[in-house]
Amino acid sequence: MKTKLKNLIPFLRLFQPHYRHMGLGTFLGWLSVITSVGLLGLSGWFISAAAFAGLSLGTAYLFNFFYPSIGVRLFAFTRTLSRYAERIVIHDATFRMLATLRLWFYRKIEPLAPARLMQYRSTDILNRIVGDIETLDNLYVRVLSPSIIALLTIISVVLFLAFFDVWIAGTALLFLLISGIVLPLATTKSGADMGRQLTLGTARIRIHAVESIQGLSELMVFDVWNRRINTLKKESDALIRIQGRMSRIRGLSMAGTTLLTGLATLSCLYLGAHQVARGLLDGANLALVGFAVLASFEALSPLPAAYQYLGQTKKAAERLLEIVHAPPVVTFPNVSSAPMERFHIHFKSVDFRYGDSDPWILEEFDLHIEQGRRVAILGETGAGKSTLFNLLVRFWNPTKGCIQIGGHDLKTFAEFDLRKTIGVVSQQTHLFQTTLRENLLMAQPQADEAALNAALEKAQLLDWVKALPRGLDSWIGEAGSGLSGGQARRLCLARMFLQDAPIWVLDEPTEGLDKSTERKVMQALFQAAQNHTLLVITHRTCDLEQFDDIILMEQGRIIARGEHDALLRTSQRYAELVKKGSKGSRIQGSEGS
Repeated sequence: MKTKLKNLIPFLRLFQPHYRHMGLGTFLGWLSVITSVGLLGLSGWFISAAAFAGLSLGTAYLFNFFYPSIGVRLFAFTRTLSRYAERIVIHDATFRMLATLRLWFYRKIEPLAPARLMQYRSTDILNRIVGDIETLDNLYVRVLSPSIIALLTIISVVLFLAFFDVWIAGTALLFLLISGIVLPLATTKSGADMGRQLTLGTARIRIHAVESIQGLSELMVFDVWNRRINTLKKESDALIRIQGRMSRIRGLSMAGTTLLTGLATLSCLYLGAHQVARGLLDGANLALVGFAVLASFEALSPLPAAYQYLGQTKKAAERLLEIVHAPPVVTFPNVSSAPMERFHIHFKSVDFRYGDSDPWILEEFDLHIEQGRRVAILGETGAGKSTLFNLLVRFWNPTKGCIQIGGHDLKTFAEFDLRKTIGVVSQQTHLFQTTLRENLLMAQPQADEAALNAALEKAQLLDWVKALPRGLDSWIGEAGSGLSGGQARRLCLARMFLQDAPIWVLDEPTEGLDKSTERKVMQALFQAAQNHTLLVITHRTCDLEQFDDIILMEQGRIIARGEHDALLRTSQRYAELVKKGSKGSRIQGSEGS
């Protein structure tokens, strides 16, 4: 139980801004239960009292039907109104809490990207931010609010019964405590392990289903989609078995609650009958007591099922905290220690590997790039080219050594300043399922129409955009699926041009493009790169002669450096690569380097 509280306390703190809504919803829930008790109890008393009064003409004439009937109507109206209001308030509070949790989770994982989040599957992170957070609404809706309502109901009913008879009140209290504490604890223990399995099983199915849909074309091409479906069916069958076992526990707990309700009512009626026989309790009041005890268990009936699924809620909380508590690989200061005035780049004695047990990718690596130079970094898979990209934009930190811009260590720059200094086009630059305009404005939210058109013109996209029926307000589809490969790449370039950072870093900017589109993209890049430091990481040999400096890497080392013509004369390895490229071949892809 302490472990459960430990994992759930951070989320209870996150609920603090919504305590008023939560409190109002809980109060309305308690009011609904109490009016139900009052309605059933008063109705029982009214019917019994009317029956007793009708035994003789004198008592029938004196019996006041008016006030009890008003009370019944008042309780019925209040119960209906409070129940309706409770549903509205509780749902509103729940949606507010879910929004708070998602924002909190996103803010927590943002500093972990991309290095730390690479340890998790993207579909798993999606499931946590959707499925696991939705599971946490049980904490308020099914656990906190019903528990408080049950406690307040027990106190209210027992105090009310004590006015009639202390022994009846004590007996009712005993059965209420068994139903409200012992039974929920029993279901908590029996359902804890299955609740955790339910969370994990649901996550596996969601991950498997999303990945199957994303890779559906490959599954069909290789004719293995039946195998994938069979795997999904096995996961579903396992989940159904767990849900079946949980349903059996829930059925037993409901039966237990019903049994305790009947025993409590019979016991209180038995004691009350003795009091009636002794003349200490009125017969109509006995009906009132019996129906009040019966109705009070309405507040306790949701608790066993709620606590049965507490293990599922706890596991969801653990899965969220697992990511949230992961230390970021890279941290930034709030304020840069020095202004950026010069933009030359210097890798100084840099060592790097991605994990403690992984091989070294860079060792004692030194590289200096002057401001305003156009530099290409060339090499095969595993040469370390993409690692330079990741280190320069501070997705990772060097294991040893340092990287400087303008003579200042990257670690001294605030993230905002660094992102404004380096414009990036990565291998897997993402385009969002929105308009061309919105995708561009990510780089410069305040940009006007003229600035957007200028960026598109530099990327050689302006004529195409103007020819579209909706122009910049055209939707591009999921991940830019409505664009060709060349259009998508040039849109990424336009976004970088719009940002207009002094340093441009591009990792495989022409990957996946045909030679004609590749030349157009590179032409657009070179035309726009005036007065910028340009660093292009590539394994393709197109337009190398337009670079001021070419760096050839192999196994984390620089094996040749110079201009294109000079390298053709001095580096046999470089000449071989260019010759291979001129025949339509390419250097091996840079994925994983």
